[in-house]
Amino acid sequence: MEDRPMLDTEQVRTRLNEHGLKATPQRIRVYKAMCRLGHAAADSVYQELGAERGAMTLATVYNVLESLTEAGLLVRRPSFSNKMFFDVETAPHFHLYRQDTGQMTDFPDPALQQALEDRIRERMPEGLSFDGVEIQILCHKTDENGN
Repeated sequence: MEDRPMLDTEQVRTRLNEHGLKATPQRIRVYKAMCRLGHAAADSVYQELGAERGAMTLATVYNVLESLTEAGLLVRRPSFSNKMFFDVETAPHFHLYRQDTGQMTDFPDPALQQALEDRIRERMPEGLSFDGVEIQILCHKTDENGN
């Protein structure tokens, strides 16, 4: 999923308005930063914004990320390390979580995703409804010997 989805400013405004939220300059800047990053925690977005964050605090960035999530522009992706990432790709997909760097990246495999979801639906206990699958594949960079 190299091509990150990015709505234009007017589409972002519309989506926010549909959810009763104002399209503030902070929300637009944070959304654009997330589109550049793809997956990021609030502290990374804060760093990415640099001088354009103005008077925004880290807490404000986190609150803006939450409001963008509420509007369906982002999805929360808890990591294996318990750090909360936000993701601009809102469709279901798998992730690689680099334990050596703490980075999360997409691992697109629609056929595997579909097969896994179908299998889970087949085996879902009665009285429960299937909501989705969140998979993080834990990995690290190998050395020249493959270790």
